[in-house]
Amino acid sequence: MKPEDLFEIATWGQLASDPVRPRLYFVEQQPDKKANRMRQRLMVMDLDHGTVRPLTAGSQDYRPEVSPDGRWLAFLSRRSGSAQLWRMRLDGGEPEQMSFIQGGVKDLAWASDHSGWVVVAHIEHGLLEREHTAAEPSPDAPDIEWGRYYNRDVKHITHQWYKLDGAGFFDEGRDQLVWVSAGGHMELLTSGFHNYGEPRFSPAGDALYALRRDYDPEDGRPSDTVVERWSWPGRERTTLELPRWAIGGLSVSSNGESLAFLASQPDQDHGYGLTSLYRWDLAEGRLVDLSSALDQWVSDECGTDVPAPSSARPQFEGERVWALLSSQGRVMAASFTEGQVERFRDMPRAVYDFALTARGVALALADPVHPSGIALVGPDGQERIAWAPTPWSAPEDRPVAPEEFWAVESDGTRVHTWYLRPRTGTNHPVILEIHGGPMAMYGYRYFHEFQCLVSAGYAVVYTNPRGSTGYGREFCAAIKGEWGDKDYRDVLAGLEQALERWPGLDTTRLGVAGGSYGGFMVNWIISHDQRFAAAVTMRSVVNRFSAMGSSDMGWLRVPQYGTKPWWEEPAPYWQQSPLKYVSNVNTPLLIEHQEKDFRLPVEQGEQLYSALKYLGRTVEMLLYPDESHGMSRGGKPWHRVYRLHSIQGWFDRFLQT
Repeated sequence: MKPEDLFEIATWGQLASDPVRPRLYFVEQQPDKKANRMRQRLMVMDLDHGTVRPLTAGSQDYRPEVSPDGRWLAFLSRRSGSAQLWRMRLDGGEPEQMSFIQGGVKDLAWASDHSGWVVVAHIEHGLLEREHTAAEPSPDAPDIEWGRYYNRDVKHITHQWYKLDGAGFFDEGRDQLVWVSAGGHMELLTSGFHNYGEPRFSPAGDALYALRRDYDPEDGRPSDTVVERWSWPGRERTTLELPRWAIGGLSVSSNGESLAFLASQPDQDHGYGLTSLYRWDLAEGRLVDLSSALDQWVSDECGTDVPAPSSARPQFEGERVWALLSSQGRVMAASFTEGQVERFRDMPRAVYDFALTARGVALALADPVHPSGIALVGPDGQERIAWAPTPWSAPEDRPVAPEEFWAVESDGTRVHTWYLRPRTGTNHPVILEIHGGPMAMYGYRYFHEFQCLVSAGYAVVYTNPRGSTGYGREFCAAIKGEWGDKDYRDVLAGLEQALERWPGLDTTRLGVAGGSYGGFMVNWIISHDQRFAAAVTMRSVVNRFSAMGSSDMGWLRVPQYGTKPWWEEPAPYWQQSPLKYVSNVNTPLLIEHQEKDFRLPVEQGEQLYSALKYLGRTVEMLLYPDESHGMSRGGKPWHRVYRLHSIQGWFDRFLQT
């Protein structure tokens, strides 16, 4: 298995069920070598026979949604340059573009009478403008026009929250709702300083629901969300009396009497709490926590470096609400009613999308040796799986399945641990991998980085230490404001006990790697432990004190460290900074950082590099231009391949002796 195999891995997701035919529509996503981006096209599966075929030939078609009468398929596409709304007849015909909105379209919802759509579009200056490019002024234009043209890249910042990793610096635009009729008429429905999203029509068509997020509230709670109800087509608006939590995944019941959504309470848990599933009774104004009996996350928390497209959100089936549930490395679909939860096909794998169809439940899923596939589970419980294309045909080329066990830390904490080793040979060097977050989890999902290292002769150990999701609120919150203590002991317990269980490994040739929070842990480990012969730290936290001001969301972390900001009480922030202990680092270190990382800006990697160079230690740094914090899973494909070669090359240099 080679890093370049990434180009041959397809992933399937964004499932959409046909209300009339036994069909399932979805997106196939695959890296494009020549374009150096992800290629996306629409596919269709015959649910009676399990056959799959392409539906569109576009290179960037995604987000399919079938009209309520089953006659049309709407989708988003970048065929015209920016993301716009397109539609095609399902009984034959070519796609046609329906929106021409400057700023592009992000989401769509069919009107219940299939007369048009409400879309989410990024609107600047409150004006609905036709798609165009900024043209250079004419040679005889006034100086003021030339000034506006050349100064359009100047950023005038006035808010606390002014940038977001992956999105960049905020401009003057807002996400607004736009009505696009089937005849091509476009009308701006909202304006002002708020951002709108997730429009959903009631089945009867008498109401439109949408989420509204006040742009950059100065009280420091930018994730607070409200739900608006619009009478339709009258368009009179009311705000539902719901808590101002971080809300997403809005859905409407088939009888129009209830809403369902996912929410977390950031003011209570400071980032370490559960994502829960709620139902809102519209007539009674009653809020029900459908997942209150669970100490688990109602969401997909399982990480991978080969993510698939997904549009998963809660779905009603009568009185039941379906959603994804993460538990101890697994992700499954589950159905919820008040006071009861039924797990559906709880197996060692990760379900990342689902759809309820007339032929059963369709699951988009992955496991440790399959990056992506779709399973159809019929009413009889029988399951048929179609796996997305991969480059592996010969048995010896296929991914290696992990072994798992529960390590036990000295205080009795059980640490879920996995281990991958090459199929042949002994005395393999070992690499400890640490996930990001820390509010995330490793699990039963394919990781290309791990498989490439195993193919190169390395054993890989990975764990879910305290701070991970999927093991309960208390387990996750145990490290709040105290990174590098319990979690540090947990990951080393997993490594040490893996080495004890499999004596054929070389305990003298150890490496450690991780990104984001995992990068913090790499920095922390090599500044507190000298057993590792090589390390790779990626997009990592180095100086928590400086990151509080330079990160896109650093200022939101103040409650994790107490009640005072970093300049008034620097001690807890500096104590959580690996830079404080950098003089203890003797392990050869490769630093990877992305130049447009706004979550942990590049200055974090530069501080660590400069300090180690000053000390005369073995250190090198790779900087990836035009990439954000999530490059390893969503960046330019060739950068991702280069990254994998660089990691392997670093470990080859110091561990393959």
